Amino acid sequence: MIRTNRGLAAALVMLAPVAAHADYHVVSPYEIDLGELEIEHNGSAVFDRRPEQRGATSYTTEFGTGLTSWWHSEIELGFDRAPGDGQPTLLTQAVWENMIQLTEPGAQFADFGFYFEYGQSLTRGAAASSNQITFGPVIAKDIGRTTHTINLFFTRQLGPDQTSQGLDFSYAWQSRWNVWAPLSPAIEIYGDAGTVGQMPRLSQQQLLIGPVGVGALRLDQLGLGHAGKFKYEIGWLFGATPSSPRGALRWRLELEIPF
Repeated sequence: MIRTNRGLAAALVMLAPVAAHADYHVVSPYEIDLGELEIEHNGSAVFDRRPEQRGATSYTTEFGTGLTSWWHSEIELGFDRAPGDGQPTLLTQAVWENMIQLTEPGAQFADFGFYFEYGQSLTRGAAASSNQITFGPVIAKDIGRTTHTINLFFTRQLGPDQTSQGLDFSYAWQSRWNVWAPLSPAIEIYGDAGTVGQMPRLSQQQLLIGPVGVGALRLDQLGLGHAGKFKYEIGWLFGATPSSPRGALRWRLELEIPF
């Protein structure tokens, strides 16, 4: 019984950094659009029979723009529902996100960026969580009609409510086949390896893999004007380790409005 409780506690601690990101979303170094307002919604919902995983949902509402030709910034509000029956959905975080493009697209063997975010906890009492910073490189590479993007992120919890003293390491990968702008197939991988220097074996880490559809439409195609874009992503992620959810639906909707 003690082993089971410890295993569950470890799984929930490892899930916390992932849940803070809310959206299973691969950040791209190309996501810098100067002169456009971006309104974005990301979300995920876990499907699992186990009570320690069942019913967890997470989503964000974001507003962002390119501050320069190489710096994109966003303000995000994050909402989360903890796993289990009868749990409420809470406004949990206010986040400041930044994507800095380090190389011109196509100028190097790959395209590089640097991501940084600060998350301010908005919860109190028993549901209180820590503030945190997340940072790391973003790398993309075009090969023929495919685009491959990887995120290598580190998260450090801050403040008196922190549950970890070290750096949590997480990663995300997307390989997309650019066959048709309105809808292209992709494969994505999301993992959380745990605290650097104290990483558990793979079976105790978070790891999800699955297919995703990625698309974009111009607003004039939707009868909403003559400029701008509507982007969308939807996919199903399968848990690849015993500590991961059995399945998770993930989505992203984004409206780009020139100004």
